[in-house]
Amino acid sequence: MIGRKTIIVEDRLKAIFDYLPAHVVGVDSFKPVFKSGDQKELLAFFKQSTQNTNYPLIWLDMPYEENHRNRNRVDVDSLSLILAVETNSEMLNAERLSSTYKPVLYPLLDNVIDVFTVANILTFNQEFTITKFPNYSDDTEGNESGFSDIWDAIKLTIQISLNDNCLREIKI
Repeated sequence: MIGRKTIIVEDRLKAIFDYLPAHVVGVDSFKPVFKSGDQKELLAFFKQSTQNTNYPLIWLDMPYEENHRNRNRVDVDSLSLILAVETNSEMLNAERLSSTYKPVLYPLLDNVIDVFTVANILTFNQEFTITKFPNYSDDTEGNESGFSDIWDAIKLTIQISLNDNCLREIKI
């Protein structure tokens, strides 16, 4: 149909993630931050940021391939989202599990899967892969281009289809 617009995956995901609930840890409440790009974009994002408001982070890892169908649906076979929180390099994995993965990262992962399940503009077959990255940092000795934040992270890899419907309110 003439007049249709190309579906922009990043915009559709942002609209969905705007419905993610704030996550409460202790007395603090954190709304997830959604951003996208490649490694250079990630580094630029952290250089521009002056406050500790980047976490929990949902990072859409680029590049990825989009398969557009009739301009009313786009399929992404291998979408990778990095769910990350800043952490402490001194912790052991058992402490990470109890202080970052269980209270923040797994609930965030569950919320992402929940909004994907109920969003009327996204479908997936309920299968996904996760990879855990404890104590992750790209800051290498003598490398000024790396970022100094140390993460505990989960990489979610999933196959999705997005359509051009109007997004209905999501309640999770």
